[in-house]
Amino acid sequence: MRLSTRDEVLLQGVLKGMKQEVPCTVRAVKVTLWTLGIREYVKAEVAQAPVELPDGDYQIGFEGRSMKVHKIAGHWEQSTL
Repeated sequence: MRLSTRDEVLLQGVLKGMKQEVPCTVRAVKVTLWTLGIREYVKAEVAQAPVELPDGDYQIGFEGRSMKVHKIAGHWEQSTL
């Protein structure tokens, strides 16, 4: 019996910041601890977002979670969860 699994998943999210609120796609690693019934995300990043968003600070929300991300020189940088 497997005690845990790690899966890369795509989730729908919302980016908020820079006077914007837009849908996006989040790529995350989901870890499931089967014996404890726990599911958590250990890494997340912006996989797809509107290219016209200005550089700056954003908050990304997905699956009841949120984290800070930054768009710098057109590229997304994220914090660890």
